[in-house]
Amino acid sequence: MDMESAPVTGRSALERFARDLAMCLSVHRDRGPALVWPDGLEALVTESSVARMEQATAWTGPGSPSVMPSGPARAEELAGEVGRLLGCEVRSSLLLLPAGEERSDNEAATDRVLLPVRGACDCRVELDPRGADRAPCGQAPALNLRLRVGEALYVPGGLTYALGGVHAPCILHVISLHAASW
Repeated sequence: MDMESAPVTGRSALERFARDLAMCLSVHRDRGPALVWPDGLEALVTESSVARMEQATAWTGPGSPSVMPSGPARAEELAGEVGRLLGCEVRSSLLLLPAGEERSDNEAATDRVLLPVRGACDCRVELDPRGADRAPCGQAPALNLRLRVGEALYVPGGLTYALGGVHAPCILHVISLHAASW
């Protein structure tokens, strides 16, 4: 089998995914949101790793928080690799969005990456930071998209975003980047 067409699995797939993500972030930081399709996604969304994420979030019910501070080992490994490549501290969490869930007015206090590992959701990113002067018509420009498995959305710190349009349960891996100099 040709090595170029052979599927990449395990550690090398995770490294390729982190490398593609870090390259996008290093180019787009402070410029605006960016959507990237990193290579090596299979390292995160294999049936066994998604099943572990679903089990980890299964305790979420009415009145329970839908954000977990950390996820399965592969999610933590990805966050650590992105942090190493960018030279910054990275925190990782999982966000479970049940069908019909809407989450508006989320402020990205730090640079964030929203990465669906199961399901899909609509995402609207306001392109003006909070408190910025509005356009003459009173509307802030926004980026509207459907975020699906295989896509990673970079949201720079200071911007707000809304999640919705969840038709089936969605699990987002949220990577928060904490760095003063990158």
